[in-house]
Amino acid sequence: MKKILSMLITIILSMALVACVGSSGKRDAKLAGKYIGVSETSFGMTLTGNDVSGFTLELKKDGKASISLESENATGKWVSNDSTITITIDNEEIVGEIGEDTITFENFLEEYLGIELDITFAKEGTDAASPENYIPEEDKALTGEWVGVSVADVLGGDASKDVTPDFFTATLNADHTAVISFADEEISTPTWSFFIDSVLFEGEVADGANLYGKYKDDVFVITYSNDEEYYDFTMEKSGDTTTKH
Repeated sequence: MKKILSMLITIILSMALVACVGSSGKRDAKLAGKYIGVSETSFGMTLTGNDVSGFTLELKKDGKASISLESENATGKWVSNDSTITITIDNEEIVGEIGEDTITFENFLEEYLGIELDITFAKEGTDAASPENYIPEEDKALTGEWVGVSVADVLGGDASKDVTPDFFTATLNADHTAVISFADEEISTPTWSFFIDSVLFEGEVADGANLYGKYKDDVFVITYSNDEEYYDFTMEKSGDTTTKH
């Protein structure tokens, strides 16, 4: 979903590069500054952390505004009242709700995207920009340091004689970055996401291997596979003795 939304929004921004003039009204100078994307919800799935941090909003004290995603940028004007901010780009008004160092746009660019998309920006450098504030509860359960406690082969048999399970470790961060290691050596530093019991890892893995996770009923299993090996590591949080095996 991240790639699809990024592509659609990038196309829209590339079509709206000229600032709209004539947007008048008052503006609260305290709102001026740079904001980063911290939460994006569509199709019932919420993206946070690095998945949306490339989406930025900048409000200048002179009333100019810019929205950027990766290399694309659209400029316009902004005004505000006590509870909302209105950004006008290419004669289109985008209205957001003002929070504590945050601005939330519901149904962002719905007429262009054709989908419901809610996005929250937080002012850079404030507590509101911390990824921990927005991570969904189901994702929060996965954040932390994990260590393998058992390992199975492709047929489901015990593979601990071939590979030591606790050599395999995973750290999943609130910003959706991760570090996967084996025998104290990093084998991948992917991003991760969670959707309907599946933990998806995106990024290169040493030796061209693949990583896939499943989290259901408090049991977390990471599958490591390549052309010659296949292992299912059942994981347990470091210091946690309650994980089901």
